[in-house]
Amino acid sequence: MIIETGRLRLRSFHDSDLVDLVALAGNWRVARWLATMPHPYTEADGREWIARVQQDHATGRPRRFAIALKESDHLIGGVGLDGSTGDDSSEPALGYWMGQPHLGHGYAREAVASVIDYGLRTLGMETIRAYTDPSNLASQKILLRCGLNKVGEIILTTPTRHGGRRAPLFRISVRRLGKLPEE
Repeated sequence: MIIETGRLRLRSFHDSDLVDLVALAGNWRVARWLATMPHPYTEADGREWIARVQQDHATGRPRRFAIALKESDHLIGGVGLDGSTGDDSSEPALGYWMGQPHLGHGYAREAVASVIDYGLRTLGMETIRAYTDPSNLASQKILLRCGLNKVGEIILTTPTRHGGRRAPLFRISVRRLGKLPEE
């Protein structure tokens, strides 16, 4: 399964992404916002993640994607609909990360909007949730721009890397959107 946007390709991770994955995910400026991503991020972590995503894509209805530049197919981040819910909820959870050199170009917003559309339209999800580190205002802004509403806060089962036990909760649902427009 490949999802293409104007500038991006959301696809499975390839074995050849390993070096870039380890470099991008191993950067503290990325990992500091992601309590569930190992840090330091090793080649073993990368190989395990690539295999997990490839297995997910083999099902034909994947929930995890590499974010690559459409023109070069160069890896710049990751996005998925099976991220940590933060509080053991059963709702599908959006998670994403963008490599530090690729921040500030609108790629995260483009990838998040596309994977939300995929989740609601293709996978038939009723609701998608997300939470962020309370200090990650840039990520909160992306979620709001992609149509999620801030609906409160949750008590985290695992604290943020900054020790936070509470986090803002965001949701988007088919009910809120009404009937999805046809393509």
